[in-house]
Amino acid sequence: MTVLILRTDGRRESYDMPQAEVFDRLRGLLNAEGFDTVNLRDGRVMIVDDDGYDVEVVVGIQDGFHVEERRPMRAKKPVNVEATALYHGVCKPGTTHQIVGDVAIVADAAFA
Repeated sequence: MTVLILRTDGRRESYDMPQAEVFDRLRGLLNAEGFDTVNLRDGRVMIVDDDGYDVEVVVGIQDGFHVEERRPMRAKKPVNVEATALYHGVCKPGTTHQIVGDVAIVADAAFA
C-alpha cells in the first residue's frame, strides 16, 4: 500500500509497504507509539500521533453514564499546517484544534 507522510516542516514523503507492516513502520516514521485516525471523507484516512498533546482527563456523568473527556492542554510536537488544513476541511466550521507532529495519509479501502 502507498503511505504519504506529511512532515511538520512541509516535506512530503511517499512509501510503498506491505499492509501487515504499516503500523510497525509508522511508529518509526512518525515517532509515535499509538495512533488515532481522522476520516478525510474522500476515501483517505489520516493517521496521527495519539499522544501529540498533554491532556487533561475530565470525568463526569452524562445521561446517567460515566463519561471521560480528554482535553488537549499543551502540544508536545510542532503544528502540522497541512494536516491541520485537511482536518479542518472535515470538521464543524469554527474548529480550532490543530494537528501536531508528522502524519500519514492512506487509502481507507486498504484497511477494509
